[in-house]
This record gives sequence, structure tokens and C-alpha cells, in this order.
Amino acid sequence: MSQRDFAMSEMNRRRFLKYLGAGATLVGVAASGYYIYNARLGRNPGVTIPTTAHTSTIVDYPPYADFKWKPHYLNPTDQQIVQFMNTSYDLGGDPLTSTWLVDNKEMSHEHDYSTKLPVGEHVVDLQVSDGKQTRVNSATITVEPDQIYQTKPFHITYKGVNYFTDNVAPEWAVGVPTPTDDAMDEQLDTLRHELGCNAICVNGGILEDRMIECGQLAVEKGFERIYILPRYMGASVEETVDKIGKFAQKVKPLREASDAVVYCVGHEFGLETSIVKGNTWFERLASLNGSHAQQEWNKVRRILPKMFKDIIATCKANYGYEIAYASIASESADGLVPWADHIFESVGVDAYVQPVTGWTEDWIYRLLQSLKRFGKPVHSMETGCMTYSGAAHNGGDQQLNVWADRPYDEDEQANYIGRYCELLNRARIEGYFYTEYNDNFDKGYGLYNGNRRKKGFYMYKSYQRVS
Repeated sequence: MSQRDFAMSEMNRRRFLKYLGAGATLVGVAASGYYIYNARLGRNPGVTIPTTAHTSTIVDYPPYADFKWKPHYLNPTDQQIVQFMNTSYDLGGDPLTSTWLVDNKEMSHEHDYSTKLPVGEHVVDLQVSDGKQTRVNSATITVEPDQIYQTKPFHITYKGVNYFTDNVAPEWAVGVPTPTDDAMDEQLDTLRHELGCNAICVNGGILEDRMIECGQLAVEKGFERIYILPRYMGASVEETVDKIGKFAQKVKPLREASDAVVYCVGHEFGLETSIVKGNTWFERLASLNGSHAQQEWNKVRRILPKMFKDIIATCKANYGYEIAYASIASESADGLVPWADHIFESVGVDAYVQPVTGWTEDWIYRLLQSLKRFGKPVHSMETGCMTYSGAAHNGGDQQLNVWADRPYDEDEQANYIGRYCELLNRARIEGYFYTEYNDNFDKGYGLYNGNRRKKGFYMYKSYQRVS
């Protein structure tokens, strides 16, 4: 055998042994696996395989204690039943027992608990137990008085509030909250049953479908007049007319489902559209009050009549029902809104009493009386007062942060509401929509601050509608 042949033979032998060894290893592993598999499954009972014992630990999870309550978005009164809803659970699936305590006094062992509470702060505890472990959850509930002003008659057909479903202007981002579904449901209950409101003006801008949802909820809760009011803040005249026509298609099915629903096509076009100079609401307000106010107002006088002509045409084409509008007092005083047109079901004016602009109580009274000449219901669509000293003098004519250095004063708002309701009792018009139900400004127009009722809330509540 040559040296070369010997080398090749040795290499092939080593390869054979290598592959043989690998194959044996694989066979051995497979055989061992099969051996162990059969032994552990009892398929070969004659073979005993040594094993290592493992002990599984069962974890006994403690229960999770939690509860919700209603009313939640506004502090309850001493005449309201507070509903506490138990949302506790146990991960192990153990049955739970419940114990409710109020101010450390045991009150109930029911799953849920309902009660009236006296005025003041109360600590409510929920204890839940799975028989081995107990957990507790607590909440502090503030209860307010049900009535702090004497009930007064209100000679008006529709008593309502302006309610915002979303923020209509970026510059108001910190002021106008967007309610959740639960908040909206509870707040409309408060309006309907606590404040005695039979009317609501649903305001919105970006979230158009949200306005429709709120309108549907208002129908379900039995409101007798429901205005759906889109506010396209800062849009051009052409954009506003176009958006009004398109949104009319969304309002139409709601109107066909309920006679209570009315499409209110807009709000203070002279201020909220881009007719006057300014990129924000505050800048446009400053333009109407500044050194060139007359020049800016002349633009409104020139453009608004044509704008309404286009709006009426698009609503007749896309809507087919009567409409409403919320005008600036000056728009109506100057005859810029064609109230005589049959398409308007009412005359709506934001009739703020604000002496700073010359709109005294007597001036507003005369304006409301003059608007009766159209032979239609007259509504004060928006007016209210902030909660700082001197706010009543300014009414709705508020610049940004004008209240920042003013002392907080809830009586200012309450007294304004009382005087205004008495003004409407003399004027004998058909409707009043206070502005607004809620805002995030401590010194703002809202009838409550956080989840606490302001005095203005109680004052408005004290005026009961008289048929």
C-alpha cells in the first residue's frame, strides 16, 4: 500500500469512527429519553427511575378592596341618597364578605350600600375578607346642604344651562373641561333633577359627534328644550357656513326623533368668526373694545347680513327644520339678525348685564322687550357672572386673567344670578340659559368649583319654574 493510499485509508477510518460515535450518542440519548418517558408514564412498571421531588406552592392572594360612589362628580347634599358600589375582587376566586363603615361606625354587610349623610366630611371604609385575609379601602365624602336660599318663583318657560361637551377654543384649554361618559350622565342628572332645569344648550366645537351623544342623553332624561349649538371658533365666514350645513345633516336625525331638539346654528358670529381682527377669542374681544372698535364693528355690520342669508339657504337645503341662533346683544340691537324669517323658531340673545359696556339692567330689559315685536319666543341664551369681587360690573366682557389678582367672592356670582332672574321675571320672556355649568377657573362662570357647589348654584336652584 502506498503512503498516499495509507493516508486516505486512515482518514476514512477516522471519519467512520467519528460518525459512528455521533450516531451512537444520538441513539443513546434517544433511548434514554424513551426509557425515562415510558418509566415515568408507567408504561414500563418494572423499571424504577430515580427522580427529584418538586413541591408546588399555592399562593393565597389577599383580596383587593375598592368601591365607587354616586354622585361622584359633584358633592352630594344631605337630601341625596349616596350609592356606594363595591368593586372588590379576589384573584384566587375566594368568596368575599363586606363590611361598610361610616366614621368608624359599622353600617352594613351588604355587597353595596346606599344612605343619606349629614352635612360635613365623612370617612367611608369598605372592609373585604376572604376568610383568611382582610383588606380596607377608604374615601372621604363631603356632603353639602341641600338648600341655602329661599325658594322663589320663576315666571319662565325654559330654565336651562349652557353645557360644554368639549373645548371650543385652544385658548380656553384650561377653562373648559371635556366630560367623560360617566361625568356627562351624572351632570345632566344634576341639571334635570337638582337644578330643576327643563332645558339645556349643548355647546361644542371639535367633537361634533359628542354633541349628538349629549343631545341623545338629554332626550332620554326628559329635557323639554335641547339646543345643539356648534361653535367653530376662529373659522372664516365661508368655513363657518360650510360647517353649519354639514353638521345640519348630523342634527337632523336627532331632531326627527324628538321635537325637543332644535339646531342652534351658531353663537356670536361677530366675535367668534374671523370677521374682526385677532387670532384668538381674547384678541377679537380686544379688537371690539379697542381704539379701532368702531371700524371692526362696521365689518360685522357689513358682513353679517350676507352671512345669515347663506346660512338660511344651506339650512333649508340640508336641514329642513326651524333653527335658532345666539346673538351678541349688539347684533340684535342693530338689527343684523333676520329674526323675522320663518326659519327662526325663537329670538336668542346673549343678554349680559355688564355696566362696563353700558348694558345696564334697564338697557337689557328694554332690549328684551323690543325683541318681542317679532312675535316669537325670546330667550336669554347666555349670561352669567364670575366669582371675584367686581365681576358683575364686567359681565361677559372679560379679558384673559382679568380675575387673577381679584379676591374670590361667591356672593358676587350668587347676587348677580338673583338680580338677573328677577329681571327676567319682570321681562316675562320664555327662556334663560345660564353660562355655564362647569369650568376649571376658580373665579370662573361655572356653578361649581371642582366638585363643590358654589353659592351661585344654590341661587339658581332656588328659582323654581312657574307655569
